[in-house]
Amino acid sequence: MDEKQSQYKDIPKEFHSYEKDGLFTNCIECDRELLSGDCDYVIEKAFRNYQGFKAEDVIFDYAICMDCAMEIQKRMSKESMFKIQEYMQKQMLDRHQDLAKRDLTNVDELYSKCMFTNEDKSNCEEYQVFAFCRGDKMNLQMPPYMVSGPILDEISELLSDETRDELNGFFNKHFSPSPGMFEPDPRLILI
Repeated sequence: MDEKQSQYKDIPKEFHSYEKDGLFTNCIECDRELLSGDCDYVIEKAFRNYQGFKAEDVIFDYAICMDCAMEIQKRMSKESMFKIQEYMQKQMLDRHQDLAKRDLTNVDELYSKCMFTNEDKSNCEEYQVFAFCRGDKMNLQMPPYMVSGPILDEISELLSDETRDELNGFFNKHFSPSPGMFEPDPRLILI
């Protein structure tokens, strides 16, 4: 297998659309066809674990093409972007050796623990997973990862009101949650 083929793996079921029970087919923002393989896109899924019951729910999930993700990112405040980048660089520096040891052939292992704290997803009340994809494949040059609820809270605290409004606007445009499901606000990352 050549290097280019080995960087792409089938998208695991955990990254399939909860609503469609299959691969995401279109960008949530612009409706661009994603499976044709002519664009990169990101899948973001949020889960809630019910500790002690071995049960979890998908809070939200979507796929967004990189063009739309970049447009939304441009509308985020410079202050928020700087704080998030600074936070992530510090976190990555602290975990660099652990992250470098990750086995890219074991895709499930890549998103089973928080990339910042190494906490297993089964111990997290809430967590989000992210994958970078092209067509019907996951791109392992940018490996999938998981972020635990406490880290999502820390990142959320870094956001300016302007950025929080932008992300809440995106969320409200695409999702109509049942009352009380998101307390306080859903935590979108849009990396």
